[in-house]
Amino acid sequence: MNNILFLVLMIFKFSDDVQGEKILAIIPSPFYSHQATFRPLWRELSRRGHEITLITTDLMEENENITQIDYSKTYEILEKHQFKEFFVKGYSVSDIFVKVFEIMDDLMDYQLTHPDLVRLIKNRKKFDLLMVEMLMPHFPILSVTFDCPFIGLTTMDALPHVHEMIGNAMHPAIYPFADFGFQQPMSFWERLMSTTYISVTYLMKTLIFQSLLSKYLEKYIAKDLPDLDEVQKNASLLFYNANPLFFPVRPINPISVNLGGGLHLTDPQDLPKDIQTYLDEAKDGCIYFSFGSTVNSNYLSQETLEIFRKTFQELAPLKVLWKFENDTMPNKPENVHLRKWLPQQDILRHPNVKAFITQGGLQSMEEAIDSAVPMLGMPFYGDQINNVKKMVDKGFGLKLEVKTMDSNSLKNSILELLNNPKYKKNIDRLSAISKDQPMRPLEKAVWWIEYVLRHKTTEHLRSPSADIPLYQYFFLDILAFS
Repeated sequence: MNNILFLVLMIFKFSDDVQGEKILAIIPSPFYSHQATFRPLWRELSRRGHEITLITTDLMEENENITQIDYSKTYEILEKHQFKEFFVKGYSVSDIFVKVFEIMDDLMDYQLTHPDLVRLIKNRKKFDLLMVEMLMPHFPILSVTFDCPFIGLTTMDALPHVHEMIGNAMHPAIYPFADFGFQQPMSFWERLMSTTYISVTYLMKTLIFQSLLSKYLEKYIAKDLPDLDEVQKNASLLFYNANPLFFPVRPINPISVNLGGGLHLTDPQDLPKDIQTYLDEAKDGCIYFSFGSTVNSNYLSQETLEIFRKTFQELAPLKVLWKFENDTMPNKPENVHLRKWLPQQDILRHPNVKAFITQGGLQSMEEAIDSAVPMLGMPFYGDQINNVKKMVDKGFGLKLEVKTMDSNSLKNSILELLNNPKYKKNIDRLSAISKDQPMRPLEKAVWWIEYVLRHKTTEHLRSPSADIPLYQYFFLDILAFS
């Protein structure tokens, strides 16, 4: 009895040690999916008594333990430079790099001089932990400003230089830049392209990008700051999202936590009554159609919209539920229902939803896999291209190019998904595999966050591979000597 009492007291003491900690969370990327991915994490941490200051481009619901700092003007800056249109129109990765440099002055001036951030720094606000998205890599320097450990976050597989920073395996012949969409085994030219790209971007990061970021930080934050590259290497943890169903399994060190997909998945909620009725009455099935938060229907040409309209009309009595940003559609078919916003996860859970037309965003694909809904992928840019290739390779979806499709190819693709049982069979199997984990991604993330809060460091888990130069990592000096 005494032993049991002792254990109970120790459990309460153990949990008290990490209650009410102060966390600064920064998700500065102006993409709704990046914000929504981490919202369940902020809610759970706040539920456990932690106080969160959240810098976000998309405000979430109010919460007594979450203080939000509105960075939504970041969208205006990107709109001014037509950045999203640049993505959607299919420009190359190198062109996008050039565009990033074009907008950097405006972006840094806004994000680093935001009055609420300046106030935090000026008042020397006390934080126990910084959590920061690594897509825009200047914010880890605030771990020095606030004298606290930091955790890096990414909504997908981390970029090659982020894996290199942490000391993870990043061989370009095995782990190519994900947006290329290369499959294993890679051809000689794919390996050459992968190696060249990763080498060039590594040099750009080392010789140009890091230096440029340091100048901005010196201008807006403080002088005599430590080297940004060294600060990034001191990350206590890296949370990344590389579901082994889609990404090569990569050897990682203990401070790298692969959440493996599904962090953003929520418990089922009731649908709006009109949507529930619409889906319940879809006795012949319903297609759910959404290009996510980035690809607005206004970006589609009239010719493309007419192809969708004509095809959906021909598929009646099959119903279509379409996330469509315009208020109206000329000659809208009776079997098509339009809404500017839809609760995607709960729609995909409805048994009458038989297929999902998607741009191939990773979070959308994970939601469809969770609900076992076959997909028709229409990628526009970035990781969407690779994601859609994966769904085709795994046999749970098909691919169509928006620029080259016509009504016949669209109709035939939809009918193939609906009538060929292999797509549903394959996604049922992958859905079962993705759910078979020892703990949910959210539980894993919270446990590791509170591990850092308890111990203040993960230095004891740090791999020496994080500090070895690349020429030693790849044996270049040994080979030269030989």
